[in-house]
Formats: sequence, structure tokens, C-alpha cells
Amino acid sequence: MEQRRGFESTNFDYFCKLKKALYCLKQAPRAWYRKIGEFLLQCGYSVNPSDSSLFVKEQDKKLAIVLDYVDDLIVTGDDEEEINRTRINLSIRFQMKELGELKHFLGLEVEKREDDLFLSQRRYVIVLLDKFGVQECKPMTTPMEANVKLN
Repeated sequence: MEQRRGFESTNFDYFCKLKKALYCLKQAPRAWYRKIGEFLLQCGYSVNPSDSSLFVKEQDKKLAIVLDYVDDLIVTGDDEEEINRTRINLSIRFQMKELGELKHFLGLEVEKREDDLFLSQRRYVIVLLDKFGVQECKPMTTPMEANVKLN
């Protein structure tokens, strides 16, 4: 770390202490997780024991879920009132902007249909085929029955 202009000292035993995590520093994600986690816990969410980036709030048999991945959040569930309240509180507290309905996340394409949700990695597969130069390879059948309903 170099000394800032205006605070130059010949004593190199001095060092600078960051009072705030800066974007791109290795401690920034940890600081962000701590801050967003404290906020969501204050709002009544609890941390999922299986995934510390998943926050869940259950009330009157309705569910609101917040998934935190680095600096992206997904807010979803079946409790529309709580979801809207959470979105408003997040945008006020963290000056966040709403990006609309989820279309892409971590290489997944997301398509909301009338009765279900369709997840696909088509773009990711195309990128991999391009990367390894096998776009024209012979397709193989899926190793399991297609369109199986999973419970």
C-alpha cells in the first residue's frame, strides 16, 4: 500500500488502516455479507443452515427468500407482501436498484412460465462448445428420460 498524497511520511513504520471495505479488495465480500446478513436478520430472516448465503422468512405458511451471491441478490417466494417490503427496505438501506424479473443467474437461463419455472444452461453449453471447438459434434441422447417431473 502506498501513502496517499498529502499524507507522506518518511517513517515507513506507519501504515494506513481501512475504515471501510473497498470494492475489489479481498475483504470486501466478507464485509458485504456481514452487513447484508445483519440487515436481513433484523428484518426477521434467518440463515439457512445448509447454505449461509440463503436467508428465509416464513410467516403464516408463506415464504420469502433472499439469496446473496457476491453483490447480487435474488428476492423470491410466495409472500408477495414480504417480498415487496424487503425490496423496498433493501433499496432504501443500500441504494440498490431493481433489475426486474430474473432472466439469467450464474450461467442459468430462467424462464417463468404459467405453471412452472424452466431452467436451462443452453448459453453456457454453447460457450463451452465454442471454447473447445466442438460446435459441430454429433449430439448424444440424454442419459435419462427427458421431461421427467421431479418432486
